[in-house]
Amino acid sequence: MNVPIEHSVTERSMDREHLVENLSLQLAEIEMLSSMYPRNDEFKLLGAHAVSEFGDFLDGKSDGVASSLDLSFTIRTEVGAIDLDVHLPHSYPSVPPEITMRTDCVDRATHTALMKEALEFLASQPPGSLVVGDTVDWIRENFPRFCASPVAQAPVLNGQRLFTRLWIVSHHIYNKNKRKLILECGKEGNLTGFCLPGKPGIICFEGSSEECLNAWSIIKNLTWKKIGLKHQEDMEVAVGQEIGDFRKFQKFAEVAFNTKQNASRDHHMDMGEFAKFLSEHGCENIFEVLFGIEAKISS
Repeated sequence: MNVPIEHSVTERSMDREHLVENLSLQLAEIEMLSSMYPRNDEFKLLGAHAVSEFGDFLDGKSDGVASSLDLSFTIRTEVGAIDLDVHLPHSYPSVPPEITMRTDCVDRATHTALMKEALEFLASQPPGSLVVGDTVDWIRENFPRFCASPVAQAPVLNGQRLFTRLWIVSHHIYNKNKRKLILECGKEGNLTGFCLPGKPGIICFEGSSEECLNAWSIIKNLTWKKIGLKHQEDMEVAVGQEIGDFRKFQKFAEVAFNTKQNASRDHHMDMGEFAKFLSEHGCENIFEVLFGIEAKISS
């Protein structure tokens, strides 16, 4: 990958102290990303010799570095996969990384729009921030918005009753009035499931198909930064069966799995506790559907 001239000039004129700081931060970020994405089909470090070259320079065994770090990610979402290539110039993280994306899921105009917003996201990050992981998360979260969004539909089964379970993900759920309305939709529709406030916010409605879709219709028409139906499960209720036979949850309630003691603004979900909660209710497979990664449940 060609490095823009402005980055090359910056690197030639960069003092040793600044270069040492940048390369040390890059190696720390690589170590962090390797632990976050241990599978080779998720994350690859291209030209791993650069790590050794950086180490020699930082240990005083060489006077400079010629190589740069290039990373490759495969980001899987419910609408398809997208490949992200990241080049880290020596001046990163003082300047943003360089990124390219490849996918067969969108046309050229949509791809251009996606790239534009991704670059705007990078430009909005404070100088000196390690942003590769956040960029991967941003793409995973926003890529479905550029593709055809799944629409909740109630299949026609010749008059048979239908049980439905909807999995809904919002960028965040903090507003008390919205949370109250979500609870009302669940309880008034004789639905079970849960609302998980915070960032991201998760809603699960399960019950009769008609009531689930009615609740979703009400919720999605509120004002949201971003909300979408991630997954829909439909099961025919045969003669002799009841809607309750298919439920995973006993009631509809608000739950919390936060990294701090409450669900106040900007507190993020404890992913491990949420994965454990799903597993306890027989929904362990849904974690990967919602987030595109496998759940890691600590015993």
